Amino acid sequence: MEQKAIFQTFALCKNYKGFKALDNVSMTIYEGDIYGFVGENGAGKTTLIRLATGLIHSNGGEYSVFGVSSKSKELAKAKKQFAAIVESVAVNRGLTALENLRMQCYIAGIKKSDEELTALINNVGLDAATLTKKKVGGFSLGMRQRLGLAIALVTDPKFVLLDEPMNGLDPQGFVDMRETILKLNKQGVTFLISSHILSELDKICTRVGFLSHGKLLKELSIDELHDMARKKIMIRVKNSEAISKKLIKEFKIKEHKLEGDNFTIYDPLDINKVMEYLVTNKIKVETIYSGEETIEDYYRQLMSGEVEA
Repeated sequence: MEQKAIFQTFALCKNYKGFKALDNVSMTIYEGDIYGFVGENGAGKTTLIRLATGLIHSNGGEYSVFGVSSKSKELAKAKKQFAAIVESVAVNRGLTALENLRMQCYIAGIKKSDEELTALINNVGLDAATLTKKKVGGFSLGMRQRLGLAIALVTDPKFVLLDEPMNGLDPQGFVDMRETILKLNKQGVTFLISSHILSELDKICTRVGFLSHGKLLKELSIDELHDMARKKIMIRVKNSEAISKKLIKEFKIKEHKLEGDNFTIYDPLDINKVMEYLVTNKIKVETIYSGEETIEDYYRQLMSGEVEA
């Protein structure tokens, strides 16, 4: 079955006085995706989201939302099906959560009952019953982030763009936001999430786009990313240079990396045989473990040119 494109860009460009914030970016987000937009600070992630929401305009190329071109007169109608949180959560700290949602309904020109808004508050992981009188100014950052998501969902969008939603959250806040996004995705909401916290994206995304200096280097499904991730054995040992030479000779290792006391083997070796060799030769090891590369590892390799863009 052919996937339905929710959001696409076609050679999209944005220049600021000669600086290319976006340089011919072509990307596709499909219905049901949680699309992770990965890049360093200043890579162009926020610029693309601001273009999509109409806060700024492009210098070239175009984009489409639900199949409607950014050059079409029907764009405003199509945009009613998506919402965005750009850079910071817009909440009134002097109001309660319910009052904030009522105000958003007024701004959006829609009518929703308090029962519907209370259900929405509960749906993003906040307990509406305990927040009846509590002002948003007394919320934790994680609670404000989830309330911001509820505000974005007031119009029942099918597509939501989130700019750095994990910024400033503590570990529990990460977990709460992650679970909220996954739950909403199962309910039919497609997401674009820009972030530089790659370990969190790896846990929730279905697809990933790597952006650097305004250029989209690569798009991959999370399964493709994991398939490309190399298996590795990492060994931390003193006198690592001498030990690594012995291991390379013994096991005929071709792919490896030595950084300080850390020796990483990328050849498909049996870790038990490596450990047996170390014990037999009375080589004292601080740590040894096997695993696979993370999204952060792949991103670093992409940036350094170790893997092809």
